[in-house]
Amino acid sequence: MAKSPIRAVILDFGGVLLQLGDPEPHEELAREIGIPVEQLRYEIFDGPLSLAAQRGEISPEELWRELARRWGLPAGKSGWLALRFWEGVRFDFVLINWLREIKSFYRTGLLSNAWSDLRTILTRLGIADAFDVMVISAEERLMKPDPAIYRLTLERVGVRPEEAMFVDDREENVQAARALGIHGIRYRSREQVFAELRTLGIPTPISKKANR
Repeated sequence: MAKSPIRAVILDFGGVLLQLGDPEPHEELAREIGIPVEQLRYEIFDGPLSLAAQRGEISPEELWRELARRWGLPAGKSGWLALRFWEGVRFDFVLINWLREIKSFYRTGLLSNAWSDLRTILTRLGIADAFDVMVISAEERLMKPDPAIYRLTLERVGVRPEEAMFVDDREENVQAARALGIHGIRYRSREQVFAELRTLGIPTPISKKANR
């Protein structure tokens, strides 16, 4: 196999490393609040308050307090709301452990439109070590698909665009990366991503192992 031109592997967080888990916790929470589960997820992942938090304009605590108020929860229940919501998501530890394994050969990066507490959360959970570099929108006041945040990530990872691979679950973010010359993969499943990475000469776990 020809030597891979890739020197850095950069992954998105939500929708790639963080996935929706068992639907029941979110469905139960939505029933208790009295809203559709689709609205619950939209407001927390993509709604105006979430986008403001991703831009660093409000804190995660302010977001949860305002959502709790809008949904008619008693004062002081914002922490409860956050804990209940996060019960319905899961980390893909196969991908996270794979990043740890390839760090001897590739620079690894996280590029995420995320709230200002993401770095603290990943450090507390013992996941931050998978990344050489973490670029988080709320910290930088930049969001994908703005080309500036990709250029900033490349600068911090220390590679040229053609030496970087970027994986994201949103097509507009992948296309923005490709427009700069970065190799982009649209995430649909872990095994689909691994298969596309192998075509570029990047080693990945075999299918049986990856599905454990």
